[in-house]
Amino acid sequence: MTIQTAAISTSPDSSHPGSLTKIAIVGRGFTGIMNAIALLKSFERPFHLVMYDPSPRINGGEGVSRAGKTVLNSRVKDLSVDPSDRVDFKTWLQADEAWRSHQENLEVVDHSFVSREVFSAYVYERFSEALRARTDVIVQICTHAVFAIDRDPNGGLLITAQDQQKTHFDAVFLATGYGVNGQTDEARATEPAENVVVIGGGVHAVDRALKLLEAGEAAHVTLISSSGFLPQPHTRSAVGSVSSEKPMPRTLRGAFRFLREAAETAEREGSGWQGIMNDFRSRAGDLWKGLTTAERRRFKRHVKPIYDSHRNRLPPAHHRRLQDALAKGAITVSKGKVDRVAVNGVLLLTAAGLQVIAAERTIDCRIRSLDVDTPLFRSLFSSGLVLRDELELGIFVDRSGRALAVQEEFGGIFAVGPLGLGSLPDIDLVPEIVLQAYTASATLQAWLGTAVTGEGKAAASGQG
Repeated sequence: MTIQTAAISTSPDSSHPGSLTKIAIVGRGFTGIMNAIALLKSFERPFHLVMYDPSPRINGGEGVSRAGKTVLNSRVKDLSVDPSDRVDFKTWLQADEAWRSHQENLEVVDHSFVSREVFSAYVYERFSEALRARTDVIVQICTHAVFAIDRDPNGGLLITAQDQQKTHFDAVFLATGYGVNGQTDEARATEPAENVVVIGGGVHAVDRALKLLEAGEAAHVTLISSSGFLPQPHTRSAVGSVSSEKPMPRTLRGAFRFLREAAETAEREGSGWQGIMNDFRSRAGDLWKGLTTAERRRFKRHVKPIYDSHRNRLPPAHHRRLQDALAKGAITVSKGKVDRVAVNGVLLLTAAGLQVIAAERTIDCRIRSLDVDTPLFRSLFSSGLVLRDELELGIFVDRSGRALAVQEEFGGIFAVGPLGLGSLPDIDLVPEIVLQAYTASATLQAWLGTAVTGEGKAAASGQG
């Protein structure tokens, strides 16, 4: 897609005016582009933005396959990039005659699922519009990988990219998704396999298993889920609230008992548990903030897998296909921890002991935690610019995504989106990323403002 504006370049250099605030975004997937949109629409001073990524891809969440395309598992109603206009994406879609012509029922567009290509076109169009409106902004695209981020002795930050050039920035947004891509084998097999093992119990793993069966690449698929839980379905009747006359408990055990009771009531009344979960997720940030470290660790060990399976859902049609494959025995689920992957199968550690699952092919679809051994993140942790969160899932951040370093100092680095999952629940989903992007833009402006007026950057450390 070509962005028609005179304010965009393709590689960073040092010839631009030094008076401009310089901001870098590392990562040009959905999180990176969303933060760029928020800065362009709400950052109220001229700035110079450099966006780094050797291979960007707009995701908008996990996807499932349909008719040769990858369909996002988020509904149209949840995909707006404008927090003040929740129907912006829906309006954009309905204005597209080609899209409208393929819809059987336009009355249920809120609950439709679109392809990654359609969502990418929307996001880039909104980015292009925001950029054209900012004649005081320079945006540069750099296809080099970032190898290191360090403190600049003269203030600010220094980025070292693949070309070894060091570039100064006032602030940096880390928007690298989970920090590392999963080792997923997407190659088509030359011959059908009797049994294929797919490691993972999330949306992508389920989709991969279904694709293998439908393409005739496997007669049977064994899904290995560490928890045994698989994604639940979306539903159009997702209404309801966990509110009641009783306040929600502030402990992990009490809150989830409260959630379970509300969901059971909704099921009896026919409104569905999905609406209850949606409402609970909107309150999860405040609950999480009040939990003790011990409770957060307990959540990671015992609650997170089932919580994830109920919040990150499959489109109804894909869930029906999964249930049909399970009922026919074309897919079986094994619960356990993968001890070793060999050329002829997987060694699985289960409650009953070690189990060998033979397979002609193994595909790993797990979403991994932050890879702290990459050069970029090694430099960040060794310099003390960022800290691991207490669950060791990612980077310690506040609600705006500010990475708080030693003694809760803020050095100008934001770790946005999924990088903050150990600090913020649900920050890997589109509505939460959109809100965080605008909060981060406001927080950065306040921080830079206090620095300019001499009030000290520490004055902004309590924001977010």
